[in-house]
Amino acid sequence: MKKFNLSRNKKYDFDITINSDTYAGELALPYVRAALRSPDTIAKGYVRQIEGLNKSAVISEISSTNPIVAASCGWTAGANTSTSEQILTLTDMKVNEEICRGTVFPTWYGQGMDRNGNLPQAFGDFLLETVAAKAAAQLEIALWQGASPFGTGFLSDDGNQDQAGADASALKDFSEYDFDAALQSSDSTAAGYILDMMKGVYDLAAADISGILTKPGAGFYMNNKTYGFYIQALAGAGSNQGQISGAGFNLDGDNMTYFGFPIYRCPGMFNDTIVFTYPENLVVGSNTNSGWQEIRLIPKYEFDGSDNVGIVMQFAMGVQSAVATDGIYGSTVWT
Repeated sequence: MKKFNLSRNKKYDFDITINSDTYAGELALPYVRAALRSPDTIAKGYVRQIEGLNKSAVISEISSTNPIVAASCGWTAGANTSTSEQILTLTDMKVNEEICRGTVFPTWYGQGMDRNGNLPQAFGDFLLETVAAKAAAQLEIALWQGASPFGTGFLSDDGNQDQAGADASALKDFSEYDFDAALQSSDSTAAGYILDMMKGVYDLAAADISGILTKPGAGFYMNNKTYGFYIQALAGAGSNQGQISGAGFNLDGDNMTYFGFPIYRCPGMFNDTIVFTYPENLVVGSNTNSGWQEIRLIPKYEFDGSDNVGIVMQFAMGVQSAVATDGIYGSTVWT
């Protein structure tokens, strides 16, 4: 039973009792899913999700080229079908957070209040949702940049975008388009150079792996900074009611395209970097729905004289590319 005494003195005079609760299995899902599904890259469907894993999963792909052969009475094997597989391995992670009741209370008390003064939700739920949101923001970066404790991300295994880090990444076999100069902050330079970057990545995809151009959802992945430079470039090129006449671009808020290919904004990506691939090729695995995830809410203030509540979340996550060669990776960072 939670008790609320909201009478105030010169600061706050309250007693918010939080039970020592454990949310395991299905009970933990609302909070774990909030953490693992909220990153933009996942929430907006820019990747393929696999749930219910325990430790790892084999991602199998089948490709077939020219399987048709001349008719005959015998068996003529074309030998044109091949399979490939990638291993997605989960990394066990946890959240250990202490939150002061007195610090968070004013925010909780003021959110969602109606004219009758009803509290929007239980204080414990508010704490769990707040921490889950912060975990989601950290995971968005980890999905792409890797580093401890997440492990290998899509573009790096150490949080740095460099040749060595990229070579050890999940997309280590992606073709490289190496730009000779970094993006500049001025509109004129950025406007001209980002279009060169986009063209370079597109041209390399068309030349080296043209089959990717017809994959469902094939498009360009970039972070907010690079996406902003693209918008600047289009605005500088002139527009007619939101359209860039005769250039193959369209200007439409958060739904930008390049020659008809969508642009996916992923805040966790490195600056000045573009990846061309498709959502089914970027796989994110987790142990949600497996029954192994767990959350604990610990009233530490009852035991150590503090005013803190402890929050512990246990979960596992990992990323992998289904076909490592199905993509182009371009960056100004590589030299």
